[in-house]
Amino acid sequence: MKIVLNKEALKNLMVQSKEDVYSLAKRMEVAPSTIYRILSGERGVGSQMIAKLLWAYNLSEKDFDKLFIVSK
Repeated sequence: MKIVLNKEALKNLMVQSKEDVYSLAKRMEVAPSTIYRILSGERGVGSQMIAKLLWAYNLSEKDFDKLFIVSK
């Protein structure tokens, strides 16, 4: 099982919250390059990054499928 970020969903959340990569990275306490790598597909999302993204947008585990895709 592989968990993949729904990049379009993240971009939409960023637009809705009027947030750029730098402000999101600051709130998540990660480097902006980390966000850029995730959005470009150079980097995947691990459990810590999943938790930080859910927290950043005040999403619960029930909202997991709004931001992530589980593939086999």
